[in-house]
Amino acid sequence: MPLEQSGKVGSRGGVPSYPQAGRPASARLNGRTGCFATSRQGPSAVPFWPSHRFNLDGPMTVTLHVCTTCKAAEAVADGEPLLGARLHAALLAGEVPEGLRIVGVACLSACNSGAAVALSAPGRWSYVYGRLTEADAPDILLGAAAYLDAPDGIVPWRARPAIFRKQSLARIPPLEITNV
Repeated sequence: MPLEQSGKVGSRGGVPSYPQAGRPASARLNGRTGCFATSRQGPSAVPFWPSHRFNLDGPMTVTLHVCTTCKAAEAVADGEPLLGARLHAALLAGEVPEGLRIVGVACLSACNSGAAVALSAPGRWSYVYGRLTEADAPDILLGAAAYLDAPDGIVPWRARPAIFRKQSLARIPPLEITNV
């Protein structure tokens, strides 16, 4: 059916005001939508993509992000550290496996799930875990060590600490890295 007869948005009196009406603006550029809809191709088309390439063959660093602003509905007196900050401190004070980088972040948007952490590495599945306390720090570090040993980020179910089996909030697929 011609656009003039379709009644789609953008048509006035049977004459379309914009030939793109009803389709994503990027469709005419290259047939792609979303972040990769620009005329450039590959990761350089995304403004927030790192300018460097990941070295997937060399030693890899795994990052454990710890929400330092989580308070898990605790009433916290002024000047007292929040639950997330206490968890971050407990993790830093524990036996941190070689190759694990622990980074405090302002928020992981898991506020309804208490203190949260996220494990990630280039080319691997990422995980977000919640409902954690500083008492869970040793198990979190054990789980992070198992994640370090998993080339794709998928730790076998029975090799995961109980908190990683029962308190997972999200599993995120790895970014696909293409050579351009």
